[in-house]
Amino acid sequence: MSALTTMAARRARIESLIESGTVSSQEQLRSVLANEGMEVTQATLSRDLEALGAVKTHDASSGSRYVISRSPVVTHLAVPTTISRVVTEVLVGAVAAQNIAVLHTPPGAAHYLAGYLDRAHFNSIVGTVAGDDTIMVVMHTNEAAEEFCANLLSLADRKSDSVDFNAKQRRTS
Repeated sequence: MSALTTMAARRARIESLIESGTVSSQEQLRSVLANEGMEVTQATLSRDLEALGAVKTHDASSGSRYVISRSPVVTHLAVPTTISRVVTEVLVGAVAAQNIAVLHTPPGAAHYLAGYLDRAHFNSIVGTVAGDDTIMVVMHTNEAAEEFCANLLSLADRKSDSVDFNAKQRRTS
């Protein structure tokens, strides 16, 4: 097969490989593309997967593999490049439950938002777990979870262009 040279052609090939149901990791995908004459960096591959709305799933019969989400929410959200924009477009609600921030999104968008939160490396976040429309964000403290939720809700309402998720909570008593 001849080397594909355009981004659109590369992404079309990636989508085809994913839809075949055999792609279980980015490294495997990079290897297949390299065998076809397409050398791509891991960063480029990550951007391509995100733009295609690819998400990793797991089921008992086939194990872990990538799938292309056909949800209009996920494919529409392939354009935003900042936490601010993603939060503004997908956050439906946020509530603190002790040191866990529970975030709600439209169906299919939780993994997308959780990925952005994971890649942002906020100091106050221990880790995230995403379902279809809910994300659990484990924080270091109860106060951090409360502040995180308040900041995200403020950001979603477009009351602020930037949020410092690592700042200490201010007490007003």
